[in-house]
Amino acid sequence: MNSKISVFQFYSILLLTRLLITLTYTPAYTKDITASDMIFQTVLRLVFGIIITVPVFWLNKKYGIERRDKKSTFNKIKAIIFSAVFFYFSVTTVSRLDLFAGTVVFPETDVKFLLLLVVAFCAYGAYLGIEPIARSAVLFIIPVLMSLAFICLMLVKKVDLLNLTPLFYNGALPVFKTALNAVGRTVEYAVIAVSFPFVTGNSKKGFFIWMAVQTLLTAVIFFFEGTILGAFSRMQLFPVYTIASIAQCLFFRGLGTLITGMWILCAFLKISLLIFLQSKLISEAFGVKKTVVTVTVAVLLSAVCLFVSGSVARFNFLDTSYIKFVLIILSVPVLAIAELIGERAKKCVKQ
Repeated sequence: MNSKISVFQFYSILLLTRLLITLTYTPAYTKDITASDMIFQTVLRLVFGIIITVPVFWLNKKYGIERRDKKSTFNKIKAIIFSAVFFYFSVTTVSRLDLFAGTVVFPETDVKFLLLLVVAFCAYGAYLGIEPIARSAVLFIIPVLMSLAFICLMLVKKVDLLNLTPLFYNGALPVFKTALNAVGRTVEYAVIAVSFPFVTGNSKKGFFIWMAVQTLLTAVIFFFEGTILGAFSRMQLFPVYTIASIAQCLFFRGLGTLITGMWILCAFLKISLLIFLQSKLISEAFGVKKTVVTVTVAVLLSAVCLFVSGSVARFNFLDTSYIKFVLIILSVPVLAIAELIGERAKKCVKQ
């Protein structure tokens, strides 16, 4: 539980887990927004992301990592809130994998066994600890980025800039709402808020580099989606998979398999990381064994995801942007500000 990883390893994990959101983005969450707006909202998302994480970095700078009693009532409440957030995002990630596999990869096959297998492997990865997860991320990141670059290279000749419309074609409000929804879907902000104890190095510098790189990658992906599919992308369940599938080269008939491989690797890292964080938080706050927490989370995760599996209606009901936004705001800036106020109050009492 006291394992440490470098800043590069940590943000390598987060780069791949955040990339997963872009690769599996669906137009249902971005109503009344054009291709040009989708590219522009990545910049707004970057600004909003920086704003909500300011209290987290200020808290860490002002009071340090060892400032709090891990068994305090506030820390127990905090552990419960973060664990609930991470569990919810674990459920939606596994359920999205189920939707992707059941509709795109194996449309005529019951993928429930695959779902259980994924949860089991991820739980084992979480049990091994943060170091193996980090090493896997560093090992995966180069092949994933090279695959993404290769797909983009194959798509260049299909780009049609006429598919881009003027910014704010349907008004500015849908663009801002989409950017805020994207912030809510970025559980990595909450991950950063609890990860200072096991990350060595300059986390703040790493954060800004990570934000810039993942924003650039997202903008590039949305550029190719918008210029190739245009308005047709609104009718696709997974537009990024669609543009990869129509790309052709000398060696591959379609590159959808590369996207699928990237998807699975990123999903494995994300689910493993979220289960690990749940076990870490609960075991430290309540003294429960890590193995017990990991197994319990895996069982509950499997049960909920099996219930959701096979139903798009249940998935859409569960995977709600508003809920995710509220959870991220609560767990990142609100808790950090509350802790800042609490630490300040304790300091005043001692004086």
